[in-house]
Amino acid sequence: MRGENLEREIEALEEEFATLQATEHEDDSAVTALSAEIERRSDRLAATRRALGDHEQRIREKRAELDEAMAEDAREIFEQVMQDRHEAAKSLAEAAELLLDRLAALDRLREAARRAWATAESRGRAVGKPLDEAVASDVEGEPEVMRESWDRVCHEVRQRISEQFEDQLVEAAARSPLGHAIGDLPAHLQELARQRQRALFRQSRHSRGVQPG
Repeated sequence: MRGENLEREIEALEEEFATLQATEHEDDSAVTALSAEIERRSDRLAATRRALGDHEQRIREKRAELDEAMAEDAREIFEQVMQDRHEAAKSLAEAAELLLDRLAALDRLREAARRAWATAESRGRAVGKPLDEAVASDVEGEPEVMRESWDRVCHEVRQRISEQFEDQLVEAAARSPLGHAIGDLPAHLQELARQRQRALFRQSRHSRGVQPG
């Protein structure tokens, strides 16, 4: 009886052993397959990371090229605008010279008109036909044909002279020792002077190579 029991136990153990062997083989195969998959995915991950690094580098290079191109475009636009401004200023200077010549001619003709009026008025009175006194105001006044345009020119010139004078006041106050002269400016110019003072201070620090704090 005891021998039969031992045989059955041995058979059961052998069956469990076979089952464990099968499980071991299955798990070993799974681990091998998983290891191969991990290695494959690790290689793929490494390749992806290298590609990411390459693309990131290319993106940085392209962005640097873009920044350089945009800086170059901005410089060219600035130079073109400055050239256009120069041409406009040159044209304005030529127009100003022409305007001065025309004003001189107008003054000469005004003086000639005064003399002609005096002669005509004197001779008209001598024969009892005096000229209409209202004509005298036309001699002294500006010709109607130029009045509107002339008023616009005068207004623009006065405006620019005023702005230039204010700018000079702001600049002088901003450069005064410790900005003491800023308080002497009209209220609407004081803030401009303070801004100019701060800009001059930053410019001075930059020229000395002092980094902003």
